[in-house]
Amino acid sequence: MIYLPKTIVPLKASGEQPLFFLAGPIRGGGDWQAQMAETIISVMPHASIACPSRWNSNHRLARHFHRPFSEASNRQLAWERHYLKQAGLDPDAIGSIIFWLGLESTENPHPGPEPYAMDTRREIGKFTAYLEVLRDFPELRGRLDARVVVGGHPQFHGLSVIMDELQNATGRDVPFFTNMKDLVYAAQITALD
Repeated sequence: MIYLPKTIVPLKASGEQPLFFLAGPIRGGGDWQAQMAETIISVMPHASIACPSRWNSNHRLARHFHRPFSEASNRQLAWERHYLKQAGLDPDAIGSIIFWLGLESTENPHPGPEPYAMDTRREIGKFTAYLEVLRDFPELRGRLDARVVVGGHPQFHGLSVIMDELQNATGRDVPFFTNMKDLVYAAQITALD
């Protein structure tokens, strides 16, 4: 099942039906989310996917959309915060945030004026800070956790800084995946961990 903005649906994620949030550039990033969703569905047919793309009912994955397909009146940011928290932070939920850091599309680049992947960088920075708190206050682990996996193109601008920050925040090596299927398998393990 794929959940799209802006309808918020209470979910009860389980080991058989974990929730994955697709985080990464939307405007100017191509439709990598469709490929990632198809990969998740091929590996875990019963998974739930929160995708912030504003696909319409004619999209090739429309048969997987939560029904009724509608737009709620709340802002998309509220929708994103809800599902980011549930997929990657809620200790009672099973899921993971999948960050895909792809290159900017040459056919349909980001329209500007803000830089490409600006919101993605903010989101990954937010989770880096959260992971630092967990590292510095180990007594919080168990009650709090952050379930995040990262992949994309190895030439994503600023990738070395992002990965260094994540590794510093966690105090361990954080793998970076260039293959969506490998990233989905890592997300599945992280969700169930």
